[in-house]
Parts: sequence; C-alpha cells; structure tokens
Amino acid sequence: MEGVEEVVIVGRGICGMATAVALKRYGIEAVVLERAESLRATGAALTLASNAWIALDALGVSQKLHPLYSPLTKYVITNLSNGTVQQISLPQNESSHLKTRSKVRDSPEDWIHFLGPVGPKTVHRKALLEVLAEELPKKNIHFSCKITSISTEVIEGSSIAVLQTEDGTVIKTKVLIGCDGVNSRVARWLGLGEPVNSGRFGLRGLSVFPQGHGLDHHATRVVHTSFNGGFVPISYSEVYIGFWSLEQIQVNDNRTHILCPGAINHTKFVIFLHYSTRLILILCICTIHNDLLKSKR
Repeated sequence: MEGVEEVVIVGRGICGMATAVALKRYGIEAVVLERAESLRATGAALTLASNAWIALDALGVSQKLHPLYSPLTKYVITNLSNGTVQQISLPQNESSHLKTRSKVRDSPEDWIHFLGPVGPKTVHRKALLEVLAEELPKKNIHFSCKITSISTEVIEGSSIAVLQTEDGTVIKTKVLIGCDGVNSRVARWLGLGEPVNSGRFGLRGLSVFPQGHGLDHHATRVVHTSFNGGFVPISYSEVYIGFWSLEQIQVNDNRTHILCPGAINHTKFVIFLHYSTRLILILCICTIHNDLLKSKR
C-alpha cells in the first residue's frame, strides 16, 4: 500500500530500539517515533545478566559493550532485619565472547554453550541506546514526534493504524508497536487501563568520584521488611545507587521540595543510610537525575 509504513514503533527507549534492530535482522524495516528532541536515557545504568547478553549478542551489539565494562564478581546482601550477610560469587567467563558467532546455531542451548556463564555487568543506559541506534538507518528514527491521536481505517480491505502528531503529520502503518512507557498512548488506543499509582517510591542516582571510588567490583544490596536498596560500581569512577520503598507512604509531588536537604526523613530510609558511611558518601555526591525520586506505577 502506497504511503503506508510496514511497522511503526512508538518509543525510542531500550525496548523500542531493540525491537527495531531485531526486525531489521529479519529484513523488516521499522520506523521509530520518539517524542523527545534527542537521545535520552531514563536512569543512569542497568545491570545485564547472562540472558541479557545472549539477547544482545543475537542483536549483534554485545561486542561493542563488552570491552567497556568489567563483570561483577560478587553479590553481597545484608538483611537489616536480622543482621545476616550473604555473599554470592558470580560466574566469570569473558573468553567465550572472543569466539566467532558464525559457528553457533540458533537454539538457546547452542547460545548458552557458546557464551558460557557470563558474569553480570552494569552498563550505562545511554551507551546501550547508542549501540542499538548504530544498527539502524538514521532516516528511520524520528525525534520530536508527539502522538496526539491514534485511529484505525480500512485500506484495500486491511485495517491500518493512523497516527496524528502534534505538528499535524499523519503516519499510517500496517503494524503499530507501543514501547512508549507507562503512560503509553498505544496502550490507551488498545483499550488497556490507566496506570495505577502504587504509593511506593524509588530513588536512584549516579555518584562520580574523579579520583576513583576505591570500591570492589561487587553489587551491594541492603534489604529490610519494608524497603531495599544498594549500590553497584559501573566504572573506575562511577557508582550507581538505588533505593526502593516497599511500603505505601505519602510522597509530595513537588520533586524540588523532596530533593532539598533534610526533606526525606522517612525513618527506614534513615536506617538505610546509616547502614554504611560509605553509602552515605555515595548518596551525598549523587548526580540528581530528572527521575531520581518518583512514584512507582
């Protein structure tokens, strides 16, 4: 059908970009629509375990990320409720990624045998988005595309999705894929319900130590009956921190007020901070992201 895209993906996050790359590897060209004006990443980092690296290898991008990050060697979990400390050694196998993929078949068993036990690595979200973007033609990624409405029409006997953008552009597609987050306009078009605020909240950020943080390359987690959190080194100088409340508490919607010194005085959060003076230091020099503190839905 003339003037109709084969596939349109709404949302240029990790999910949307990975979907577009996967389709490209099967010979299907997708157009990706992003409401932001340029590349952006929600959150600073994420930890990828073995199964994620298998998926990235299938997409043809794992080799671009592996040399940039070191695998985590240990997972240390401290339970503040009973004082127990659990240490879990993580598998290490980097040499398997030096093999050529051409000798590997496509079954999951072949991939696992090929890759071996790969230790998890914490990577920058922006770096992951960038290597995915490199796999796609630039003309297929459209920024500043704010969808205002989605409707359906029938062309030549086939149902077509019709998207209207804020600037008046009309985009028609045979297949519409929504990767546009919790406030997904595609989800609303499909008839899914509005997101529900859980009353819980999460805090996350990035601490940068120009002279090096001096931490072992371990993932450190603190758990309690009503909250958990922790930190993980990303590089020689960067540490990613996160805190998640498991209780329903009142959070002021004014983030500026919440992020002021002393504004967060929840008892269990204070307990969490006093778990380690090192953790306090990491949090105190955290870079505040636009989503550092937000309610979970």
